Amino acid sequence: MQISLFYDYGSIFKMSSFFQKYETLFLAVESAMGGSDIRKATGRPGYGFMSFLKAFVYKNAQQIKSVPELIRDLESRPLLCDMIGFPFGKIPDESNFYRFLHEHKNSKFQELLYSSNKILLEAGVISTDIVIADSKPVKANTKENNPKNPNRSLDKTDRIKRNPKATLGYYSYLKQPVGDQKRKFSFFWGFRTHVLLSQEGVPLVEITRPNNVRDGKIAKALLRKLKDVYGQKKGRIFLGDSGYDERELYTFIKKAMKGEPYIALNPRNQQTSKDMGPHDRPLCDAGLEMKSAGLCSEEKRTRKAFRCPIRHASRKEKKSLPATCPVHHERFCSGKRFGCTKYIDVTNDARAQVPRESKEYKKTYKLRTGVERYFSRMGDREAEQTSHFNYLSIRNQMTIAHLTLSLTALAAMILKRSDKIRCFRSFADVA
Repeated sequence: MQISLFYDYGSIFKMSSFFQKYETLFLAVESAMGGSDIRKATGRPGYGFMSFLKAFVYKNAQQIKSVPELIRDLESRPLLCDMIGFPFGKIPDESNFYRFLHEHKNSKFQELLYSSNKILLEAGVISTDIVIADSKPVKANTKENNPKNPNRSLDKTDRIKRNPKATLGYYSYLKQPVGDQKRKFSFFWGFRTHVLLSQEGVPLVEITRPNNVRDGKIAKALLRKLKDVYGQKKGRIFLGDSGYDERELYTFIKKAMKGEPYIALNPRNQQTSKDMGPHDRPLCDAGLEMKSAGLCSEEKRTRKAFRCPIRHASRKEKKSLPATCPVHHERFCSGKRFGCTKYIDVTNDARAQVPRESKEYKKTYKLRTGVERYFSRMGDREAEQTSHFNYLSIRNQMTIAHLTLSLTALAAMILKRSDKIRCFRSFADVA
């Protein structure tokens, strides 16, 4: 087999969307860092902070699971090594990559995330009018997570070896209930990575904590950080699932953040009233569930209003309703005939003031599915399984994973492809 010894690397680079992708992604890293690099002040000259960061960004973007796999991949891509800052044949030892993760403060990587996002905000690519909260499990690297381990500990008071910060928590359903069977739960030792996402799908603030810390407590800390980094914004909407259904969090969002909490109800936090229908709306005297009519604000109180389901139903709904009031209510049969009206006082309850029955709430809450797609894009980037033992390394690992998706949006903006800010695989593809 005859192989040419001469290659036009410039032509290869220009024709390859792979190299163009990482050239732009590494340019985004430099933009977030302001072009600066951090090197050791004493000792032998080594590779800078930026080179290692680029390597880990590449690891996340390529969904490479471990440092040894990353090194093997880089050894097969000499041109990419040169782009990162590792001359061919001089890739750092595996221990240097691990040292990079546990010798730098987590705040250093978070500042890069904020710097990247501020560039996107100034360009109008993203906004902070709506923030979406959610979390994802990060399994600790321990034999206690092996379901085949006969001595596996499920005692939440234990401290497992080599991962003392990891805690026991709920992971997922193993099986959906069928008939009279009970749901089976899966538990794991580890952490959770929490994030506040913009409606465009870019991570604004994040944090990784032990698995036993409540979502509501973490959400308050993230909202404070959001305010400190990006400023206060009156009317900002907070979207969260039922895991954030805590009265204290509602009050915090309304009073401290001047925002609007759009949070799903957790059935465990409420008791079903005999006078309420299946959609948490009151029943009229005839036993029909009433229609929401918004909030009624007065000088000293606020009430939710509900009206006659027959008079205010849609054409489709009227087909399944009686033509006239079954109990012949006087307001249905005389006067303006608007039907009866009922109120629920929500003056001092921020949780009850959420207009869950309104079209605006239902339309806005659909945006929450964006966080599911966001975690799907993170894929196998050790978001559900970490290979590290040091708690700081795990936090830095997850912050870099979030940072990579922010840098992807920044790289797409640099290429003037703002519609590709969520396409971490194809934002640089040549048409």
